[in-house]
Amino acid sequence: MAAGKYTKAEIVDSIYDKTGINRNEIRNVIDLFINEVKEALAQRRVIELRKFGTFEIKVRKGRKEARNPKTGELFTVHSHGIVSFRPGQELKQEVWNLAGEYPDGASTASLAAAEPVLDYVSSGSAPERQERDHSDKAKNARR
Repeated sequence: MAAGKYTKAEIVDSIYDKTGINRNEIRNVIDLFINEVKEALAQRRVIELRKFGTFEIKVRKGRKEARNPKTGELFTVHSHGIVSFRPGQELKQEVWNLAGEYPDGASTASLAAAEPVLDYVSSGSAPERQERDHSDKAKNARR
């Protein structure tokens, strides 16, 4: 299984290898396709690519108080659109049996057994912060 990202340049090269069509023409078609998708979504149109999936815009409700997790700063979030993707049946079936395979070699079993990963911003050693974070969780649970 190939690991990592699959870029537009790699897609262009793969299509070129399979078809022999000029790379610039392939890149132009891909760019046109992406622009068509963006324009249709901007017009709130649903994009259905049979056997692949459906893209659509959903509106996420705003909140009066939201918190920046890094700084703790409070701010207001207005209602806004987000792109939603629902995979089609054929795509679902194609990836169904990939459970347990991750690009870095980890498996679902090893990930489930691992402790939760915490994002540390402050200085100090990881075990100290981990203990502090767990004690904060315990304090919040008691409240």
